[in-house]
Amino acid sequence: MDKEDILKASRKENKNKDLAELEVANQAGSVAARVGATICCIISLLSSMIARTMLYSPWTIYFSIMGTQWLVCFIKRKKKSDLVIGIVFLSLAVLAFIEVMKRLLEAPV
Repeated sequence: MDKEDILKASRKENKNKDLAELEVANQAGSVAARVGATICCIISLLSSMIARTMLYSPWTIYFSIMGTQWLVCFIKRKKKSDLVIGIVFLSLAVLAFIEVMKRLLEAPV
């Protein structure tokens, strides 16, 4: 196999995506997840201090995103730990969603 054949096989395997580009996208996703968690914490802290209530809606969204991300990782890499983490995040999303729905149903119209 010569150099061109190796490059062609690599491009086919990576679907014509640059490995550096894929790494940057991966790092961006990791930073975005941290920023999202930080914002959820700030919103929860402020609502707790100012309104004396806990907001679950930001956590529903955040846990849904993280659960989906980990399940996609499981599908791609087949690591059982990715599956467990994905299930935990999605379970937290369901619990937060239930709490959001309970509060909505209790709210005066």
